[in-house]
Amino acid sequence: MDRASRLDALLRTHDGRPPQSDLRVVLLGGETRANALRRAAALHLHESLAAEARLAVAGRRRTQSAATARADAWLARLAATLAHHRRAAVALRDQRKAYSQ
Repeated sequence: MDRASRLDALLRTHDGRPPQSDLRVVLLGGETRANALRRAAALHLHESLAAEARLAVAGRRRTQSAATARADAWLARLAATLAHHRRAAVALRDQRKAYSQ
């Protein structure tokens, strides 16, 4: 069944707007593909945010001495953000490897 006929069938089964999750699955070509695209988008987001945090940490660290960097709350927050997004990206990469095996 092609995408147009799946969309037509979905719209016939609902009086108003179909649920967003069902519409997403139909438009993206099935639940497996929709989930794969969702995981890929989440991975890309976490990788991008980790890269931005890494650059921000480097820029902030460059402007401070070792003594002031240790007490800088903003630098500590940036480092925590970097760690969070790195952990999330690694977890999503591990999931992707598990699904591909």
